Amino acid sequence: MPTFSNRALDRRSFLRGAGAMVALPWLDAMQPARARSAPPPRRALFVFAPNGKKMDDWTPAAGGRLGALPYLLEPLAPLKQRITVFSGLAIDGGNGHGDGPGDHARAAASFLTCKHPRKTGGADLQAGVSIDQRLAAHLGGATAFPSLELGMERGAQAGVCDSGYSCAYSNNISWRTPSTPVVKEHEPRAVFARLFGDPEQAVGTAAAQAQRARTKSVLDAVRADANALRNTLGGGDRGKLDDYLTAVRELERRLQRAEAEAPPAPTTAPDRLLAAKAFPERLDAMYELLALAFATDRTRVATFMLGNAGSNRSYPFVGVPDGHHEVSHHGRKPEKLAAIRAINRFHVEKLAAFLQRLAAEREGDGDLLANTLVLYGSGISDGDRHNHDDLPVLLCGEGGGCHRTGSHLRLGKDAPMANLYLAVLHAFGVEEARFADSTGPLALR
Repeated sequence: MPTFSNRALDRRSFLRGAGAMVALPWLDAMQPARARSAPPPRRALFVFAPNGKKMDDWTPAAGGRLGALPYLLEPLAPLKQRITVFSGLAIDGGNGHGDGPGDHARAAASFLTCKHPRKTGGADLQAGVSIDQRLAAHLGGATAFPSLELGMERGAQAGVCDSGYSCAYSNNISWRTPSTPVVKEHEPRAVFARLFGDPEQAVGTAAAQAQRARTKSVLDAVRADANALRNTLGGGDRGKLDDYLTAVRELERRLQRAEAEAPPAPTTAPDRLLAAKAFPERLDAMYELLALAFATDRTRVATFMLGNAGSNRSYPFVGVPDGHHEVSHHGRKPEKLAAIRAINRFHVEKLAAFLQRLAAEREGDGDLLANTLVLYGSGISDGDRHNHDDLPVLLCGEGGGCHRTGSHLRLGKDAPMANLYLAVLHAFGVEEARFADSTGPLALR
């Protein structure tokens, strides 16, 4: 067992015991008194929503400082002074450029690369390096995981998923090289195991079940270490440690409940046929895992796909039994527009809860949201038109002071999304002249 003292804790300190490790959140004791003013690290999360939005319910009525929010953004009202809504951003890489149909595959492949993917169903993939991987290459050496890639649906990496485009394009938004996507993890329990240093639990279902039989909780294994550390901390840090361990315990219980309630997944049915009632709980768990990963500095860069490109998952828990992709082809039919509106609202409600979670996590002189940029958007605007201009994009959090929030920025027609990404790169210290088809960095302040 490590010996804790009154000296400053290392930022990468762990609680250990019985083969388990639990990373610690940011504590005052991790900095000596003379270094209290050192700023916390910046983080970036990129969230992809499939199938576009109902844009008339998304776009604020006026530019400038945010006033009353439209229906789809209403859940963000308590945080409206901490977000920016963009209008006019476009990703030219999502357009056909003579390749014909395949807009969903192009929407995902170009979302973080701003590059037009090569139309192929084979192994000769060609997209671009995504912004998250550019950031990971710059920041990743400081953390256990240079980047974290999560998603709500599994996805094949071979075969054809959209009009001649490889499934690798539809199912990934993170690209380490132009020909190499970074495959996402879609099982919350495997993410939990990965973050908390339990490789035995992450190797597969059978191993995970065996591990759970051996120990009721990761926290049980590290309880003695936690008690030893608590005795060396000040009152504020003791409270934060207790709150953090409670959050980890609750997440673990949530995962166990969801696993116990969910029926076995069929081996041949598509993801949209899996038990839908578990989806909201799994989504909550994924967002909580992202919050814990940032709070413990396990990573500073992450991506999250709410669904694969063209996802046809149903949402019966918000009154939409039909598939998402199916209703996105609404043809202006009122019942389909209402269904899209309900799905869009659900996604924003979950985003708002996650942002509130970051805002509640104290860090340094502020909170975790103040040191994070969360970009939320889609590579398609109107799911019926399959257009890649005037995209629905939010940028949330202050990013350590690099982002002035609380506005609706109207950028005119076809402003390159790459300009926003170039500004983010510069804010994180990546001094590059261009990103994809950028023409210059957007002003974030």
